[in-house]
Amino acid sequence: MANTIYIDIATTPVTYFPGPEVKHGDHVIFKLGTPTTVATNVTSAKVTFPNGTCLTTSGPFTLGGLTMATSPLTVSATAPRGTYDFEVNIPDPDEAKDRKVGPGEHDRKNGGIDVTSDPPEV
Repeated sequence: MANTIYIDIATTPVTYFPGPEVKHGDHVIFKLGTPTTVATNVTSAKVTFPNGTCLTTSGPFTLGGLTMATSPLTVSATAPRGTYDFEVNIPDPDEAKDRKVGPGEHDRKNGGIDVTSDPPEV
């Protein structure tokens, strides 16, 4: 049975529940906070994997408005063991100014998903 990890990209730093470790076939859900954190923190963001992803869907994943979380994303059965770094880009300048980001710049957060086992042998 697949496990699910939740990655809250509205928090600083990004938080994971239960943790950043996944195995092949597990599910990952990126979410944009809870009703209380959304009101005071991040209201839109885009998640990208600049060096490749372990997920079967490559993204980018845009959250905000009516989409406060991704549907469950599956860890690929062929993803090699290792850490897959992702970046969270927060494009709203009103949100970025609260984080002391310069004019015309976007706030960025980083995180990673750690695939803890090798792909199954065929």
